[in-house]
Order: sequence, then C-alpha cells, then structure tokens
Amino acid sequence: MTSYFDGLKQTIKDPILVELREKALENGIPIIEEDGLLFLKQLLLLLKPKRIVEVGTAVGYSTIAMATFSDAYITTIERDKERANQARSHFAQYQLTDRITLIEKDALEVDVSSLEPVDLLFIDAAKAQNIKFFEHYESLVREGGIVVTDNLLFHGAFNRREEQTRNVKQLLRKINDFNQYILDRQGYDTVIYQVGDGMSVSVKKGGKG
Repeated sequence: MTSYFDGLKQTIKDPILVELREKALENGIPIIEEDGLLFLKQLLLLLKPKRIVEVGTAVGYSTIAMATFSDAYITTIERDKERANQARSHFAQYQLTDRITLIEKDALEVDVSSLEPVDLLFIDAAKAQNIKFFEHYESLVREGGIVVTDNLLFHGAFNRREEQTRNVKQLLRKINDFNQYILDRQGYDTVIYQVGDGMSVSVKKGGKG
C-alpha cells in the first residue's frame, strides 16, 4: 500500500554540503547517507551539543555538517593521510578551523584522557571495530549525552544473503555482534533506527556503564 510519505524526498539544501557531497560521491568516497544526515541534524538541534568527538573524518563531510547544524566544538579523528589532508583543506576553505580539530591517528591509539568530555560521540569508521571504538571513547560522554553509530545495516546486505562473500559474511557478523552488544549494554538506552545505512542512538544514563 502506497502512503503519502512514499512520494516525499527530503534533501540537504545547504550549498556547501551539496557541493561536498557531490564531490565525495564523484570520487567514490563513502560518506553518511543523506537521510542519515538529516536524522543526525535533528539530533543536533535537540541536543544542542557544546562538544563533539567524531571517529572517522574521511574528507570532512559529516564534520562540516555537524558544525553547520550546531555551535559545537568538534574533534575529529582520521588515520588516512590523504583523506585527512583533504578534510583539512575543506575546513580551511569553509573557515571552520577555529571550531574543528583534526587528529591524524588511528582512533584506537588516541589518548582519550587528553580530550574534553563531550555531549555527542559520533562513530563512523571501520565497522568491524565498532565495539572497540565505543569502549575506547565512551568515558568521554557526559551523563545524558549520546553515542551515535552509523553503518549498522551495511547497505542492506543483511537482506541479500545470496550475494555475500566470505569476507562480507564475517563483516556482517561483526556488525550484528555490535548491534546486539549496544542493545544489551548496561548504562545506555539504545535504539537502532532504519535510517540511512542504519544508525544507533545510545543515551548515556547516570552511574557506571
């Protein structure tokens, strides 16, 4: 049955983000899906974070989007030198270097004690490492803050079993392990949303996690 909403197409209209999105897609750089970014935008408008840590910068598309949709100071982490350089160039181009700090390093090697507490932790990096990323950075998240993790449905591959290679099956198992881990994790109230490529929102409750 077709509903009224099936005909609606919501898009990001900010010209800077449109330009960056087109550029990234032309060059085959994976970035957050558009409806996932719209969902993240609403979270930012509701939460009004002062500080954000992002794990996985790529070329800075989602970083710049979060800076556009909030007044937060953002620390973003990227281990790939070429992508980190592209991100720095974009931050400078759009005059955001005063609000964004890029750490060029493996995210699991970053000393979290050197970072300020945050209202939002956004994980959008190597999917197979999601549990490790979560556990490495969760101490930074304030009570009442949130952890958002992207890419939990892997482009619908959970529904295309016949197309899966051995490596894909292993990755899907790790993604599924994280999904179950985060739903069961004590100290957080988590919902996984079928938006974009699948996003979890975990609200940190009081007390130990």
